[in-house]
Amino acid sequence: MFAINFATIVPIRASYADESEIMTQMLFGDTFEILETHHQWKYIRTAYDNYEGWIDEKVVLEISQEEFYEINREQQYYTSDVLCEVVFPKSGKFMLPMGSLLPHFNPTNRSLRLGDETGELKGNFITGKHDKMEVLKIALSYLNAPYLWGGKTHFGLDCSGLTQMAYKMCGYNLSRNASQQALQGENIDLKDAEAGDLAFFSNAKGKIIHVGFLIGNGQIYHSHGNAHIDPIDEKGIWSNKFQRYSHQLSHVKSLS
Repeated sequence: MFAINFATIVPIRASYADESEIMTQMLFGDTFEILETHHQWKYIRTAYDNYEGWIDEKVVLEISQEEFYEINREQQYYTSDVLCEVVFPKSGKFMLPMGSLLPHFNPTNRSLRLGDETGELKGNFITGKHDKMEVLKIALSYLNAPYLWGGKTHFGLDCSGLTQMAYKMCGYNLSRNASQQALQGENIDLKDAEAGDLAFFSNAKGKIIHVGFLIGNGQIYHSHGNAHIDPIDEKGIWSNKFQRYSHQLSHVKSLS
């Protein structure tokens, strides 16, 4: 069974309960496959990054397998303002966070289709593949956004949510978690890194637990407490606030 999310933001949880841990979020327009049902809960796999978890069935709009594949074959358009307004004649107004997918979008008349309704976008959008400077520009728009485990919006996001969303809107497929992202791209030395490349950090056991954007001049932009900029060197991230290293550098990756 295939479906699309018609809610603004939907938590994907570790288990079928409202109090269960939020592992990530879906934004408006994200498509997914329903793998299992438990009462009002659906166990799903997202189309973009193959993430699995539980969502409440109230946000599910079932679509055909043909439409599921059609949406995911289309050129992808995403909202590019902190909040964009979309108006549907029957359902009314939706305020969509940056990075929401616009299904069946026509950039000429700014229309999109969700189920049997056609709506109109009142805001800016982005499409196509962009260079790392554009990725970084989008990422920096989240500056000072609070840290939220599993979050992917200006109202709260985690370290890998920040990196994934910026790269996603610029035409790159980046996995959800830092440990997964660390397996993508090409290893490079810190001294050879460009602005927009990713630095990964490990714990004492060598597990990847953090990721951030290198921005040049010995600085890194990352979500830790909030989205902010810190110094970085071969040892890791130096916290000016606490006057100590907060993260141990593992390696650096270039995705383009």
